[in-house]
Amino acid sequence: MSRIKRGVKLFIKAIQALDKVLERIVRYAIYVAGVITLVMALVTTFGVVMRYALHSPEHYSYEIGIFCLISSVAFAIPYIQQQGRNLRVDFLSNRFPPMVQGILLNIFVPIIALAYLVPLVWQSWVDAMYSLSIAERTYSAWAPPVGPMKLFVPIGAGLLCLVFISQLIHGLVALKKR
Repeated sequence: MSRIKRGVKLFIKAIQALDKVLERIVRYAIYVAGVITLVMALVTTFGVVMRYALHSPEHYSYEIGIFCLISSVAFAIPYIQQQGRNLRVDFLSNRFPPMVQGILLNIFVPIIALAYLVPLVWQSWVDAMYSLSIAERTYSAWAPPVGPMKLFVPIGAGLLCLVFISQLIHGLVALKKR
């Protein structure tokens, strides 16, 4: 067996091992998103009961709900993308033969997504670090810290980047096999 073939086999095994690790991380992320969504529902219910049933509005459930919503979405999207359960507008791609569809959906879309997501991860990370360094808080009465919540965006978007990189590699491998 030539060195190139061994190198390719080793590369494929490494990608498969990394895929399993990424799949496990993304699965845990969706569980975290589910727990955060449950917390959001409980806090929102508490706020509604306090406001309308007990006529004693509290001022923190709205902000906690927003923090939970952002973090839940950030952790859920990588799993949704990995499972292929996202909404897809395929009126254009369906007009092409299957090979072109594969190139569009498995190579072109991940490249475009990464072109958007990499700067998002970078800038949201910079923003979160700055927020942490100045101990940024909201302008509400109880003024919770914002920095820790801002970390959820680059972490979730970073996971989504890894999912798109995995899809891109699999798309390129499938294209090479044809």
